[in-house]
Amino acid sequence: MGRRRAASGGDWTPEAGPGAVLILGGDHMLVVARRVALSLLCFSVVCASASVALAQDPAACPPPEPRWHTEAWYRMRAQEPVGARQVEYDGKLWPPYARPVGPKMACVNVYHAEHYWPWPYMCTDRQVILDMTHIQEANGWLSETTLYDYHFHPETHELTVPGKLQLKWILENVPSNYRAVWVQPAEDPAISQQRIDSVRAVAGRLINQANLPTIAFRPATAPGRPAIEVDTIRRKELETMPSPRVAFEAGAANSSQGGGGGSSQSH
Repeated sequence: MGRRRAASGGDWTPEAGPGAVLILGGDHMLVVARRVALSLLCFSVVCASASVALAQDPAACPPPEPRWHTEAWYRMRAQEPVGARQVEYDGKLWPPYARPVGPKMACVNVYHAEHYWPWPYMCTDRQVILDMTHIQEANGWLSETTLYDYHFHPETHELTVPGKLQLKWILENVPSNYRAVWVQPAEDPAISQQRIDSVRAVAGRLINQANLPTIAFRPATAPGRPAIEVDTIRRKELETMPSPRVAFEAGAANSSQGGGGGSSQSH
């Protein structure tokens, strides 16, 4: 077919009438409507899946937060930690050391913390001091209830008189929660056994067998020296001490007296 010619001799192009414009516009709106409907369908499917998941696991859905500045809201935030919060800015943590995170403290919580400062931190400080004191106290009683080498005779390995007195003091004066008899062992196991047998025999004579405390070995080092050694050193010191002497010259004393008398007569 050839192209139609207009009356003027040129090519004739048919123009779209009002009906054609409505048809073309209707096609465009139909595409938009289809896309909107597809989006709504996908959104409804996602919502339905989420609803099914929440229905299967109610804990996954957190309860709604109370309204601000209500009694329930203040009770919810009453246990929050005290201090500035750590925030992230430009890839850095401010401050860089460990701090609480989350919303800032409520004004009433800030006032309460500053009003009663240093509570509750002073409770922790006091407990640290008390724990340290209890450790030192236990170590002191442990040392005082130990029978060392100098409490035993070097040849018979029996308790000496000072050792028996120390054992009696332990059994009669040490508080019940620290009352125990510890024996320093010797290098020879046979000597160690003789020591502990002697302690048990003397303790059995001092108190009833049913009331005997724990008697056991404890590796230890004597914190001091035997009293007899200290006494011997002191005695030797006194024996070798020179007698006190004062230099005295008779001639010098007479000349000083004569010079004094002549001067008084001249006056």
